[in-house]
Amino acid sequence: NEYMISVAVAGFGMDNLDVMQDGNELVIQGKQPIGGDDVNYLHKGVATRNFKRKFTLADHVNVEHAHLELGMLGVHLVRQVPEELQPKHIAITEA
Repeated sequence: NEYMISVAVAGFGMDNLDVMQDGNELVIQGKQPIGGDDVNYLHKGVATRNFKRKFTLADHVNVEHAHLELGMLGVHLVRQVPEELQPKHIAITEA
């Protein structure tokens, strides 16, 4: 009942990432800050362009937390089924 989504986000900081849950949809978005146009790079090893990823979550799955470590964004998901929707064990008695 616990899941993890991992996304490689090298080059993005915590200020540039946004994780949002809207109903059954999880949206992970990264936006690079607007830099100076006068900067010329000889080589830029990591592509740093804006991105947006959408995931459709199953019913009763919620985002518990997200963490960023060494360029990897981890989103921890938990499935919490309400008590009234969980399977019930029915006792069998003799007539």
